Amino acid sequence: MASRKNKKPSIPFRLNVLFFAVFILFSILILRLGYVQIVEGDTYEEDVNETASTSASRVDAPRGIMYDRNGTELVDNNLILTLTYTNQRSYEDEERIQTAEELAELIEFDEEETDRDSMPERNLQDYWLLTRENEAEELVSDKEEQRLMENGKDPYDVQLDRITEEQLNDISDEELEVVAIWSEMISGYYDSPQRVKRDLTEGEATAISARLDELEGVDVTRDFRRDYQYTQAFQSLYGKVGSIPEETVTEFLAKGYQRSDEVGQSFLEQYYEDTLRGKKGTVSGEDDDAEETNNGSRGNDLVLSIDMDLQQEVQTILDNQMAQSEGSFPNDQQAYVTAIDPNTGEILAMNGYDNQLGNITNTYEMGSTIKPATGMIGLQEEVITEDTKINDRPINLPGPGGDVSSSHEIGTIDVVGAIQESSNVFMSEIAMRLMDYEYGVSDGFNDEKVDEAYVTMRDYYHQFGLGVETSVDLPSEATGLNAGKDVPGSLLFFSFGQLDTYTPLQLAQYSATIASDGKRMEPHLVKEIREPNRNTDEMGAVLHQFEPNMLNRVNIDKEYFDIAQEGMYDVVNTELGTADSYFTDVNMEIAGKTGTAERSVRRESDDEVVKVNNQTFIAYGPYEDPEIAIAVVVPNTYSSDNGGRSGIANSIAADTMQAYVNLKEERPGAGSGQDENEEDGGNAEDSDEDEEETGGGEEEQ
Repeated sequence: MASRKNKKPSIPFRLNVLFFAVFILFSILILRLGYVQIVEGDTYEEDVNETASTSASRVDAPRGIMYDRNGTELVDNNLILTLTYTNQRSYEDEERIQTAEELAELIEFDEEETDRDSMPERNLQDYWLLTRENEAEELVSDKEEQRLMENGKDPYDVQLDRITEEQLNDISDEELEVVAIWSEMISGYYDSPQRVKRDLTEGEATAISARLDELEGVDVTRDFRRDYQYTQAFQSLYGKVGSIPEETVTEFLAKGYQRSDEVGQSFLEQYYEDTLRGKKGTVSGEDDDAEETNNGSRGNDLVLSIDMDLQQEVQTILDNQMAQSEGSFPNDQQAYVTAIDPNTGEILAMNGYDNQLGNITNTYEMGSTIKPATGMIGLQEEVITEDTKINDRPINLPGPGGDVSSSHEIGTIDVVGAIQESSNVFMSEIAMRLMDYEYGVSDGFNDEKVDEAYVTMRDYYHQFGLGVETSVDLPSEATGLNAGKDVPGSLLFFSFGQLDTYTPLQLAQYSATIASDGKRMEPHLVKEIREPNRNTDEMGAVLHQFEPNMLNRVNIDKEYFDIAQEGMYDVVNTELGTADSYFTDVNMEIAGKTGTAERSVRRESDDEVVKVNNQTFIAYGPYEDPEIAIAVVVPNTYSSDNGGRSGIANSIAADTMQAYVNLKEERPGAGSGQDENEEDGGNAEDSDEDEEETGGGEEEQ
């Protein structure tokens, strides 16, 4: 025991070293903190204040401008002020409603936006539940709520189902504006500014700005609104700009967009979104001292191939021709014109009455405008020659759909005459020979040969651009209806354009392909992409110029194109031609082809099925050196026997070609790809003469 009492405690040497090291580190840390706070405190405080004053918001940049081929401004941007709301998860429903109520006192919505019948019922129901708390609780008892939750059901959904129409009508007219504002406020994403009202008046912007410190999440920001010029003549093809569609949000976020950004939603705005999109700027500072630290830039500009002068002239032509054709349509009036430079594929005009989009989205049987291609198919496949003569007489094939005749007595003709006088029988003879059938001699049909004939004809038509994508620089292009392989008799109707359906743009590409001796050029609406210029009256430097792109060359010999072109020349330049009287006063040598496809539609006024015609016309000129090719489609008109006006498509085509000639005279060498040395012209004469082709048609389902 004595020895243990005398023993002294000891601390290991290494532990002493550790304690000493910790002491030194703490001393250094204290000295450093003192230095930061006392010596450099003012400097860091300035940095913090500077950082705090920098807004994280990015300023929307204007989109690129669109010009026509002559430098005429078509689409610009107007600077506007927009009310935005940034929703936060921390906000309570009651706070959002209160903010909407306060905003309703400061801004005014259009009557359409506050119309009870146009509002989504779900928005009204949600608002009612939030603002009628006591009545809402009575819809589901506590006991029922517990039972619903135990069964995995949401009591809120039950409340929604039990709200009556009478209860919704309890929402006053004054509250409807609150509902409209609140609906916009919550329609966006959390932490992302949502546009509530665009184009604030000066008074609205001032009133809101004075109360920004009271209105959580509310801001007034600089914004831009697209300003579309020449809306009557071209607006549909511009497309529109709007919020990012929900189904493409992920795609746009991956490209660096914000959820609140606006994007091109259709047609040119959509197709050239990456080009037109501006580069955003950023803002620093607070309140009146705010200024842009990164100015951003406007999107790149587009120079369209469209000649707006020609576009407007053609639109006037359509308006006038439709005014002269009242009573010719069982339903709404429709007419389409597309003009293309056959050498480059540039679309010079694309018009519609009253919708340009039908040129690429609507499809029709095109009738006898298909005959030049059928004639060339017969020549290339060697079932006829240039000297082949056929007696134009009625054909009655065994089986359904085999009765064919022409519109008038033609007699014995060759392929040029068949195009000139529009012989259904001659084209039917080509179809029969392609399926190895000799009329009046063969006992029956070889099914394999019939199928081969369908494939052969369709393949050639596709080479001309009929029934396939044109590759135009627009989304939502239709390709037409492939009616498949039917009875042999249907092949005869196929040969003169009464089976498959095509778009007016496809017909225009086909017309241009004939004009260019078989070179199918890619049609396009944009010629150039240019840098943005601060002076919008002048275009910036060229960033990209679209070169002509040949999609394919039709596998038909040049000599057969010459034969078909001769027939088309005779259509408009000889007495026997089906459209001679329409082009006598147009001072340009033109080749063309008429078309009439018989079909049936249901008349909307009385739900009765009636017979109608699709009137069509293709043309190009000048004949020896084509620089413009057009297609005209006037669907669903009464025949002249039923009170309709014949020759509408022919008249539109003649007036369009005359408008082109007149523009050349007014501005030699400019605008539409013209050569200033070409001749100029006079006025087209309107005539009511037209071919009437008989022989069936497909009934609209």
